[in-house]
Amino acid sequence: MADIIRPDLCVIGAGALGIDLALLARQRGLDVALVDAPGTDQVDPVRGSLRRAAFLASAARAQAIRNAGHVGLDAAPPKPNFRVISEHAAARAASAAPRDTVERLTALGIALPEGAAHFADQRTLSCGETTIRARQFALATGASPVIPPLAGLDEVSYFTPDTIGDNIRKLSHLVVIGGTPQALELAQAYRRLGSMVTVVPQGGLLPGFEPELVAILLQALREEGVVIRDDAQVAAILPRSQGTGVTLDTASGDDSLDVSHILVAMGRAPLLDAGLLDKLKLRRDRLRPDHLLVGPNGQTSNGRVSAIGGAAGEHRPHIAARQAGLLVERLSGLGNGRLDPLLVPRIVATEPALAEVGVFAGGKPPRPGQSVLRASLAETDAARAVGEMPGAVRLVAGRDGAIASAGAVGLGAGETIAILALAMASGLRLGDLGRLALSQPSPAAALLDLANQHLAQQPRRSRSRRLAGLGRILP
Repeated sequence: MADIIRPDLCVIGAGALGIDLALLARQRGLDVALVDAPGTDQVDPVRGSLRRAAFLASAARAQAIRNAGHVGLDAAPPKPNFRVISEHAAARAASAAPRDTVERLTALGIALPEGAAHFADQRTLSCGETTIRARQFALATGASPVIPPLAGLDEVSYFTPDTIGDNIRKLSHLVVIGGTPQALELAQAYRRLGSMVTVVPQGGLLPGFEPELVAILLQALREEGVVIRDDAQVAAILPRSQGTGVTLDTASGDDSLDVSHILVAMGRAPLLDAGLLDKLKLRRDRLRPDHLLVGPNGQTSNGRVSAIGGAAGEHRPHIAARQAGLLVERLSGLGNGRLDPLLVPRIVATEPALAEVGVFAGGKPPRPGQSVLRASLAETDAARAVGEMPGAVRLVAGRDGAIASAGAVGLGAGETIAILALAMASGLRLGDLGRLALSQPSPAAALLDLANQHLAQQPRRSRSRRLAGLGRILP
């Protein structure tokens, strides 16, 4: 006879995110069940992100050795050992691996039903001999790399961002198919480690990012030797006895590349097993049929089912963790917080880094009453001290100093945008940022420049009144 359990929360997907969600919910006193799902054991965004970060750090060190002469040190060609680099990155990622055994999870009071899981109806999950009728189900099944339907691709070996970390050899000529942040991050890293690298965006470079800032980043990558074919599309892959051929479509006709390896980095798609979810009849996103239609906090069309992380189309580990926290808060009655995607920074971890918050107009003029302010990140004392490459910060603000969107590329871009994201979330305005007392040298000093520009645009009478008022209250 089947057991029937009625937990507060049933987490579907026993990967790192699912385990973290189950533990957090249990810590808040919720009754929790954790169920495995097909493919989830292959998806660990936290470890994958950390492994790539460690690999990028090795590439950055190689570039620092190459450019040491710029700061008065003896420069030398770096001699990367890909086996050691790969082992180091894997070890860093392993340090963040979940250490929660079945025995420990069970001891903490988390139910772990065994067997294949599927929804019997829109309120009931069957898992082996166990029937689960939870107050809330959470899909934490993750996402897998998008593989385009390119002719010949299935006839050759290729990497994805999930598998290239296992590479232990120098790649003589790597073609990167895709224009995502991961595509450019890995392209730069392999170029710095001595590979020839050609990027074919295959549908746009960093879509959603401000073109003005993207152009600065692309120029920096090209100066390092990364070839970016934004004039072309991959048409077909041609297997050969030696190497691989890549046929390109361009405006002027066909072109071709001879490459040694292929990296497909075109984003990720949610892992949504039909056998598991069919009975739920969840609505799909009209513009992205491989994604669920979800609300700001991951609510699906079924009020008893939420999605977080890759299952909700969110592939950034820190945002997935926040989604999990908000879900637990709601179930615990501790609040009904909302994750505003417009206030979540987006970052490309290249050098220079590119970071943005808010929504840019894609090169269009700002709205009436808004103005565009720019400052140089290359002219801060922090940038001068380290001799960094050019950079800029671009900000759109209203007449009252309210920040609508911001982006930065260059030294300290991530930290600068983090401050601006916090300001936007807190309702602070440019005038408030102008009062920051930043330790020097600081890359964020460009914020003071932006605040001064905004102040200079204000009507002189308004400024005079402020100064007079200030004179009355000062001794």
